[in-house]
Amino acid sequence: MVVVELGYQSYVMPTKDAIVLVDILTNAEVYEQKYISKEDRPIGGSEYTYHVYESERQHNMKVISDSLYRMAKLAGKPTKE
Repeated sequence: MVVVELGYQSYVMPTKDAIVLVDILTNAEVYEQKYISKEDRPIGGSEYTYHVYESERQHNMKVISDSLYRMAKLAGKPTKE
């Protein structure tokens, strides 16, 4: 199994799926919507600007053993304290 880190969460999946996912993300562009406050925009200007650009983010993957996967699966979702 492979763990793929996306933002603040990590996802576990079979190796072939992880490779496909990371390949897709590597070829994807970033879409960003940026808010402009009333004070910073010209009169009648838009509240948002929209941007599409090449991603500079690296996608991290790590291989975990089947025994670690099974143990973590048994542990399930952590409890909130």
